[in-house]
Amino acid sequence: MAPIRTAFAFVVLATGLTLTGCAGDTAEDAEPESQAESSQSSVETPGADAAIDACALIGGDDIAELLGQPVAGRPIGTPEAPACTWENRDTYESVTLEIGSPNTAANGTLAPPEPGFGEVGTPGPDGMRILASGMVEFPAGGRSNTVQVAVLSLLGPDADNAAVDLARKVTSQLPQ
Repeated sequence: MAPIRTAFAFVVLATGLTLTGCAGDTAEDAEPESQAESSQSSVETPGADAAIDACALIGGDDIAELLGQPVAGRPIGTPEAPACTWENRDTYESVTLEIGSPNTAANGTLAPPEPGFGEVGTPGPDGMRILASGMVEFPAGGRSNTVQVAVLSLLGPDADNAAVDLARKVTSQLPQ
């Protein structure tokens, strides 16, 4: 059983690293926020022209509940398409949030799949798409965004529900 769990953890981690690696890690030298800042659950809603701090969009309490301990977010991505990842290095579990580029979800609607690629994911609530277990694409702020919850104790619908819950919390904070 342990080899299967270890293999699964590796697959989940590799998937998360692949997805976050695509965004480009331009903030390697950025200092992670302190645990006190990370555990604050209230965040300010950014203005339409303000830079978006993806790490501030998910409260520290939500991260601690999912990952089993307080974890500071690590900013990744670009100023135009910010992202953040939280990783419990003891368990290799993580949460990753990617905010898409502006105008990638016009009128609060995700773009259809590219021609020839067939359906992508399955329809979810509130105009979301479930791309994989625990990974949800959602429209917010005129952007196509994703959140991934890679936690071993959450599989299938439980992982999807956790990702949808986080997506809803992020949606309410992005300017429309």
